[in-house]
Amino acid sequence: MNHKKNIAIVAGGYSSEVVISLKSAEGIYSFIDKEKYNLFTVIITRDHWKVQLENKKEIDINKNDFNFVKEGEIIRVDFAYITIHGTPGENGLLQGYFDMLNVPYSCCGVLASSLTFNKNFCKNYLRNFGVKIAPSVCLRKFN
Repeated sequence: MNHKKNIAIVAGGYSSEVVISLKSAEGIYSFIDKEKYNLFTVIITRDHWKVQLENKKEIDINKNDFNFVKEGEIIRVDFAYITIHGTPGENGLLQGYFDMLNVPYSCCGVLASSLTFNKNFCKNYLRNFGVKIAPSVCLRKFN
């Protein structure tokens, strides 16, 4: 019987940083002890959420519970190692999803992610606590 924990290395994302995220996932995959853990790379894009197996075969993730079926067996994810740069990995969206599913993950939670993702809002928030912030101007492009 297999007692190893199933670790999902979650990569991809919705920004141009997807390439960096996939490289990060490769590095993490190479460092984690495969004798102790079952590793799966999960690639999230706007169009699909898929598990990429070692043979590059892809399997759909069930978004209702973040599990997938491999060779007729339901694989339940025990831990999500988030490596997505940008949305939805750095802005709290993915963390909120995992919180609802009760899946532990590798980074800070929803509030800290959301707050720090919006640099202007974060600076204004910290300024209210007496943190010295360099003067700045926020420019927004409107279409």
